[in-house]
Amino acid sequence: MMSVIDRLISFESFGSVWYWIFLGLAWSSRTHWTIGIPFDAIMRADRRGGEWEADIDRLAIAASRRFALIAGKVAAVLTLFVTFFLAALATAALYLGNELSQAMLAIALPMIVAEVGDIRLAQRIHHQQIRGYELRRAIVWRRFLNQATGLSSLILATLFATFQFLDRVGYFDFW
Repeated sequence: MMSVIDRLISFESFGSVWYWIFLGLAWSSRTHWTIGIPFDAIMRADRRGGEWEADIDRLAIAASRRFALIAGKVAAVLTLFVTFFLAALATAALYLGNELSQAMLAIALPMIVAEVGDIRLAQRIHHQQIRGYELRRAIVWRRFLNQATGLSSLILATLFATFQFLDRVGYFDFW
């Protein structure tokens, strides 16, 4: 019984089905909500127009103001914190070969890249006053880029998992 519990809570992340479920759910949620606007609302506005388009515009204005407020107040501190966190995580993952750090890096680094893209889009919406069809196209394009970033996260996690497996079976011992 203890071995089942040990395997569920194991720090061998890539061997756990929970890690892969979390990775899929994290990116599914991340790509559905671009700057806080759900993708189904964008598609509904494209199909139905009218009030749905106005709702998307209002949501985008509110989200862009929120991002502008946050970026104006805490951008420098947040950038320093995130940079330190990524540097520590990358050191533990790449230099020390810690599997949990590799698993976290495979999620955190692409997630931060996607978030920076969302922040840049929100700033563009705020400063250029993008509305209507152009706004929806910009959000859909950002969603596509977030999906590509999510794919890179999956590829990075798979590469880390492959190297961990090869190291466990002794593949690198003769090098």
